[in-house]
Formats: sequence, C-alpha cells, structure tokens
Amino acid sequence: MTRNSGFYLGVGRIMTESVTSKINTSGGEYVLKSLNSKPGNWVNIAEIVKRSDLTGVIMKLTGKDFQRIASDAYAHATDVLFRELATKPYLLLVHEEVVTPRDPELELATPEGASPDEDDEVDEDDWLMDLDGDEWNDDIAREYFGTLPKEVREAAQRRLEPHGLTLTTYKRNAEASIFATAFVEDTLNNLLFRIYVPAGRLYEDELAKVLELFHDWLGSVKEQTVRQSGYRTPSGRVIEFFGEPGMNADVVSDELQEFAQFLNIIEDSATAEQMLLHLGVTPDRAGGLVSKYAKAARRVLVDTKHTRERMILEIQQQLESELIDELPDLSTAELGDLVSQLVPASPFAASPETRSLAAGQDGPSPTVNVQIIQRVEGIVAQNVNGPVTVGTPAAELIQLVRQFGDDSAEVLETSARELADPGAPQPARLRARQALKNFLLRNAARIEKSVYDNALKWVVDSVSDWLG
Repeated sequence: MTRNSGFYLGVGRIMTESVTSKINTSGGEYVLKSLNSKPGNWVNIAEIVKRSDLTGVIMKLTGKDFQRIASDAYAHATDVLFRELATKPYLLLVHEEVVTPRDPELELATPEGASPDEDDEVDEDDWLMDLDGDEWNDDIAREYFGTLPKEVREAAQRRLEPHGLTLTTYKRNAEASIFATAFVEDTLNNLLFRIYVPAGRLYEDELAKVLELFHDWLGSVKEQTVRQSGYRTPSGRVIEFFGEPGMNADVVSDELQEFAQFLNIIEDSATAEQMLLHLGVTPDRAGGLVSKYAKAARRVLVDTKHTRERMILEIQQQLESELIDELPDLSTAELGDLVSQLVPASPFAASPETRSLAAGQDGPSPTVNVQIIQRVEGIVAQNVNGPVTVGTPAAELIQLVRQFGDDSAEVLETSARELADPGAPQPARLRARQALKNFLLRNAARIEKSVYDNALKWVVDSVSDWLG
C-alpha cells in the first residue's frame, strides 16, 4: 500500500510548523486561506474544497467567524462552504470558550462596535501564542474570547447543523496542533476507521476476531488492499483499518454491512456461494471461501453464544438475589426476557462504534414492572461495558454518564475509559477529554456541585502532564 502525498487546505491560522513539516516530509502540498474576508471569498474557498485531489481540510473557527456564520450577509456563503466541507475529510477546530462557555450563566453582550466585518478582525492567534504557557487559564480565555451572545452562538450552530459537521474543541494551541498533526497523519495513511475497545467489554475478543475475518474478506473476496493495524494497552485495545487511495469510511461501512449479511447466511452453503458468485467471485473459488469462512465464523459464533448465555445467567441470578425482598412477586420469566433483550447478541452490537452494523437483533420489548427496568439496565451496562475500579474518578464519571448521557451514554463511557488509559494516544485522549468536558458543562445544573467539580477537575487534569 502506498502512502498518499497529500494536498491540504488550511483555513485560519492553524498550519503550525509540526503540521506543515509532516505534509512537506510526505511530499505533499498545502494552501492557506482565511475566513477573515467577504462572503465571495468563502465561495472561492468552497471551490478549492471541491478539488478531486484534495486530501483534507483543516479549518479553525473563531468567535468572529461564528458571528459571520450567524449573520444574514454570510448565509449563502456559509451554506456553500460547509456543504462542500462535509463531503471531504476535515478537521473543524473551535476554541471551547467560543462554542461551550465555561460558565453557561454568563451571556455577555456583543462588545460595543463589534461586527462580523473582516475589517474588524483581531489576530487572536498571535495573541494566544503569547499566552499559551503557564499564564494561560480559563479566566484569561474567557476575558479574551468573552462569551458569544447566546442568540449568536445558537444561530451559528443552526446554520452549521444541516451539514452534520463535527466541531473539535480545544483549550490550548498545543492541543489544536496535536489534533491537526494527527489528522494529517491519518489522512496521509487513509485511515478508514479506528475503534477503542476497553478491556473487559463484552465480546472484546470476538469483535477483534470478526474484524480480522472482515479484513481477510476485503482482500480475498473484494480484492481491496486494506491494512489492519492496532495495539493493546493494559486497559484496552485499538483496532485500525487503513485503505488504499480512493477508499473512504462510507465504503467500509457498506462493506461491513455486506459482510455481516454473509455471516448471517454462512451455514446455508448454497446461498452463501450464490452471494459470492453475485459479488464476482469465480465458481472455482466460491466453495472454498464459504468453507473457510464458515469454519472461522462458527468458532466465533459459538464463543459469542456461550459468553452471552453465561452473562445472562449471571445477571439474572444477581438481580434475583437483589430484588427478592423488594419484589417478591417478580416473575423469573419476565426478568429473563428483559435481560435477554438488553444483552447484545452480536459482537458488533456490543460496541457503540459498530452497532449500526448489527442485523436482526431487534425484537418485541418484554413487559416488565417499571420498578426494575432502570436497575436491570444499569447492571447490564456494568457487565457489557466492562469493570471499573469503584471509587475512582473514572468510575464516578461513568456513573454520571449513565445517568445523564442519554443516547450518547455508551460513547461517552468509552471516552471516559480511553481518557483513563495512559497508553492511549494523545489525540484520542484529547478528543475524549473534550467530549467529556462538554458533557459536564451541558449538564452542570443537573449534577451536584461537589460531584461536578471533582469530575471536571479529573477530566481537565487527565492530560496536563504532557500538555504542560
């Protein structure tokens, strides 16, 4: 597999020496543009984003950029630019004080005379460079950035929302540089996906084996060159796939779904062979491939079945012991049905990153006394996601995530485990920290103050040892 040379677009002052050095070393090129300009220039930037040879876009949004995005004068240019950005690999950076104020109660008015006009721009990056060491703190950040008026921030976010873009927040320039350097490294190598699997998560080994089979499938059946990589730490493992030029994450998602369908019919050899023939495999190879995958998949599926049965029995026995006094009339059958519904039946379904690939796992929800549903869900989550050391900051944060994380709870729990893993890579731990910090800020009013303060302190301090 050859490494891309790379052509990058940098928007805003984000192309630090470490970023440009990595691009130059690979033989790549980059161009720099600024949003400190009129709407017509934003449309011109969108034309660069359209280029077929573009490897990726690194863009930094300032508070003034948010004002521009929110203004009617930039409405069309915003739609054109960010619609195109969503179609390419991108890193969209914004300082946390711009998008998620440290104190949600502070809604400062727009400073006298401030406007989104380009002639009014302050070079905040030069200013920040002077305060990126020990002098920098949240109070200075808030004093510099202020807090965007709530209506401006929300208006800008509404303009960006239709494009499904992900904002990556940062606190210091050093963090932004780490994110940008990692983005260049990943796009140069054409990273297709990366998942973090905490040690002890249900089907940890089975998921790794299924992904190894999928890697073989891509080469043997689809004739695509994909490199599988990854590493273990004492607290988890990372699984990565890197593709040849032209492949992207959407292609891999489709391929994974197709592979999952193949595994679902693998025991029907005639049907499985027909699927391979339809995919272009020659008749003389189809039978051998079906036999090969059936043998490997059967081992994984048996292991999965036995692991699930053991877990369901353990959870059911635990619940029966705990609830015998509270609910003496509790039906063992009803409890068993609920536990069975909640414990994933597939390695894909046990991981939030791959759950969308699971098929045929939905069924009718059992009717169970509402008094036990929350208890059962909590115990199942503890068993499925793996153990944590009780009383540690990570464990306490995970409890908050399970209580207030709603649909994002599982992803946030994985983030907490990754942040607590000193062997995880810096960019991943930074992303986890920012996601968890945003979660805490959003839910500050719902969390007891002492608990909130302790959780926030742990999240903020977790990577301070190498950020300085």
